[in-house]
Amino acid sequence: MIRVTGPTDVEFRPVSEPTGEQRWRDIADAPYAPEFIRRFSYDDSAAVRVALQPRARRLTGVISAKGLKPWMAYQLKLVGTARVLGVDEAANATGTRAWSSWQLGTLGRWWCADCGWNVSDADLATHLAEGHDVRGYVLFDWLVTDAAGNARHEFACDASLHVLWKVGQRERGPSDSAPRWYDVKRDRELYREGVAAYDRVGIFAEWEPERPAIGAVQLPPGRYSALLNLTEETFHANMDEDRTLDGGGFWPWVLEAPVEFEVSAPASRVSCPGCLPGPHQGVRPLWRRGKSGSA
Repeated sequence: MIRVTGPTDVEFRPVSEPTGEQRWRDIADAPYAPEFIRRFSYDDSAAVRVALQPRARRLTGVISAKGLKPWMAYQLKLVGTARVLGVDEAANATGTRAWSSWQLGTLGRWWCADCGWNVSDADLATHLAEGHDVRGYVLFDWLVTDAAGNARHEFACDASLHVLWKVGQRERGPSDSAPRWYDVKRDRELYREGVAAYDRVGIFAEWEPERPAIGAVQLPPGRYSALLNLTEETFHANMDEDRTLDGGGFWPWVLEAPVEFEVSAPASRVSCPGCLPGPHQGVRPLWRRGKSGSA
C-alpha cells in the first residue's frame, strides 16, 4: 500500500536543466508552424497539475494539462532527486533521496547527467567511480495531448518501460504493451502549410528488458522522495545522421513535479520486530543486464 506523505495536488514546473533538444513535430511527424514554435515555451504556455490518490496499491493519480504541444506524446517517469552513491542498496541507505534514486534505477534505468545518456547496470560502477552524477528513474506510462495541447490522463505506476514506438515503426514484442490509437485532428493554423488535417497513429511501449513485466511493477517498501517527470517522446528521430528528422527532438525532460510517498511493507514484515520499511532496510543486488539505450 502507498501513502502519499507530501502534497496530493502538485503543479508541474519547467525542468531547470533540459536534457535534450525539443521536438517540433507531432506524433505523426507533422511539423509545427514557425509562428507556433516562436511563441511556445513551457515556462509561459503550459499549465499542468497532478492530483495524487492519497492511498492506493500503487502510486496513482490524474494529470490535467493545458497549453502543451498539440498531439504530442509525453513519457511519464518517476525520477530520483539525488545521485546514487554506490552500486548496492547499503551504499545508498544514508538518506531518503539517494535511496529513492537507487530503488527507481533498479526497477527502471540509470541516467548519467554528465554523459547525457543512459547507463547500463554493468557500467554503473565505472560511471560512479569517475564521479558522474547518475540517477535512477522509471518510465511507467505516457499521455498524448489533443489539438489544443490539452490532456487529462489517469495513471498508476505499475510498469517499467524502455521507450515508446509508433505502430509500423518497429515490430511489437510479446512483452511490450498493447497499442493505443489516436485520431489526430489538427488545427492547421498551428502547422506548416500542406500538412494534412487528419492522421491515425498507434503508439505502444517497449518493455524494459530484465525488469518486471508490464503491470507487475511494485515499488519496494520505504519512504520515497522523487520527481514526476514529463519527457517529450521523439521516436528515435535524431539517432544518427541517416535518420535525422528536422525538428524531431531528442527526448527532452521538460516538466516535473515533486512527489513524496511511503510504501508499506507486507503485513508479515510489519509484524516483525525491527522490520521497519525505509532506506536502511536490507541489501538488494542489481538486476543483471548489460544494455543501455535511448531515454
